[in-house]
Amino acid sequence: METEALVCDVRVYVQEYINERFKETLKLPIPAELLLVIFATVVSHFSRLHDRYALPVVGEIPLGLPQPRVPPMAAATSYVVDALVIGVVGFVVAVTMARLMAERNL
Repeated sequence: METEALVCDVRVYVQEYINERFKETLKLPIPAELLLVIFATVVSHFSRLHDRYALPVVGEIPLGLPQPRVPPMAAATSYVVDALVIGVVGFVVAVTMARLMAERNL
């Protein structure tokens, strides 16, 4: 539990204090989340957490993207509802942004 609190504190510190303080001098903000992922990966690798505690490891990650394919239609009922919800949320966001832009530009 203390580890998660420390990670959150570091992320907030980098994002809120360092990025805000050096906003004018840095062209891009420091990506605190990316730095924490890199740090956790290095710590996990060199401390051999996967051997000591039998933690799962992703292993080799293939290069490139897989070829697109049509998902199996037998499982369509399990993802149709999710697809509809995503579509409705995307539509609502687009309409809301259009209204905001229209109000601002009129």
